[in-house]
Amino acid sequence: MARIFDRVAIETWLRDEIVQKFPRGGLGDIRLGSQCIVNPGETAVFVRGGEPMGTFNPGTHTLTTANVPFLTDLMETVAFSGKNVFTADVYYVKTTDMTLKWGTANPIVIEHPQRMPGASAIVGNGTYVVKVKDPWRFINAMDAFRDSVNLSQIKQRLDPMMGVMMQDKLSELAIAKNLGPAQLQSFSKDLNDLLVGLLQEEFDAVGMVLVDFNIRLALHPNSLEVVTNMGYGTSYVQKQQADAFVEAAKNPSGGGMGEIGFGAMGMAAMQSMQQQQQQQPQATQQPPAAMSAPAASSGTPDVMTPSQAAAILQVSEEDVIAAINAGDLKARKIGNAYRISKASLDEFLAG
Repeated sequence: MARIFDRVAIETWLRDEIVQKFPRGGLGDIRLGSQCIVNPGETAVFVRGGEPMGTFNPGTHTLTTANVPFLTDLMETVAFSGKNVFTADVYYVKTTDMTLKWGTANPIVIEHPQRMPGASAIVGNGTYVVKVKDPWRFINAMDAFRDSVNLSQIKQRLDPMMGVMMQDKLSELAIAKNLGPAQLQSFSKDLNDLLVGLLQEEFDAVGMVLVDFNIRLALHPNSLEVVTNMGYGTSYVQKQQADAFVEAAKNPSGGGMGEIGFGAMGMAAMQSMQQQQQQQPQATQQPPAAMSAPAASSGTPDVMTPSQAAAILQVSEEDVIAAINAGDLKARKIGNAYRISKASLDEFLAG
């Protein structure tokens, strides 16, 4: 039997608790005329039947039909069943700053098709600060319809999202600003500020605001090897040429090679290699059934596009999309794009 409450409030918060449901452990009837107390740094969201009824900001609110519009709506739908009480779940959400650590377990691949070798492997770590600005959107995005949600659970939801966000937005930035390995290996504050602006739109989608961002990014020491293994290089000769370009970019006395090494010279080298390949007889391709799926290497990024997963599996991108649609390969759809985690690819390869 549901209890009847004359007061709605959260008395204490557990350490690192971000969301707390009132009442805990099930439904509760709230008496008309009760007070809803929302302390500073909190927001209270009333929910009924999976739909938001109303949101209360800090303050003391008397729950009557005279001053709470949604209670009038409930009266009109006979939700009170002739009693002086109504039933609702109340989710209290902290709106104070949350500081989270983030780092790359495996490098993320940043695409820059206009600069050789076509992509770079980036590593990074640091902290970022966020807070909730749209509690209802946040509760839905974080699947927080529970008695209690703490900071570590929020981090578990945000970490893979951050991997996808960083890969997508850094690739956008690299393409827009014509960045190559020489520029990405020393990530500047200006680029960091630009990245924050791009990431904010993604945090808006989950009801949060990015308050501060202090993540250090750098080129992976074996970046060229990682991206070559991912299919961004087609021959050992190209790899050697790209190595020479990277070294020239690092050399201050290289006569400006850092600025042009990945431009006209890189394109000329690529065109030369393409001409050589066109003159060579094409090897007979084995049917896909005769090929075995390779194990994911240590250079596999945490988050991949379908084309990157296809390069690892040595199949077409269409085959990867078909596996996703069939439910065989787990992937997350963001907008019109799919992103695949390393764990999902490993699970798919294991059968």
